[in-house]
Amino acid sequence: MRKCHILLLTGAAVIGLAGCAGSPDSQELTQKTVEYNCGPGGEQPLTVQYTFRGDEALSARVVHMNQAVDMTRVTSGNADMVGNTFRGGGFTWVTGKFDRDDVDEVDGNMLTQDNPGAAGQASMPASGGTGMVGTILLRDCKVS
Repeated sequence: MRKCHILLLTGAAVIGLAGCAGSPDSQELTQKTVEYNCGPGGEQPLTVQYTFRGDEALSARVVHMNQAVDMTRVTSGNADMVGNTFRGGGFTWVTGKFDRDDVDEVDGNMLTQDNPGAAGQASMPASGGTGMVGTILLRDCKVS
């Protein structure tokens, strides 16, 4: 009888711990590619491949003018309160707030390139982050 109770308790503990591990979907990596048309007339194409863990965006691979740049999502400070900010390779990509389900419905704001050592040039604070805006390469990017 004592063995039966121990087995039941052990089984209950295993089931309880398995529930704490979270669903496999919440840790699964997925990717979605979004095509944007940027600029006043939407004449400049931009392709971005986002990587998600569950619903949360982790990174973006931005392809502009046949150049691919891998960027990581910035989550420190308040960089992601209004939108999503990705940085890497001397570039910054800023979008509206999205998750895995609506990424292909949310427009992008701008793609900038850092200006290292641009002394004497006027700059403005980057939206939602620290530092300065570099050269604006693309802006007003709409999901196509």
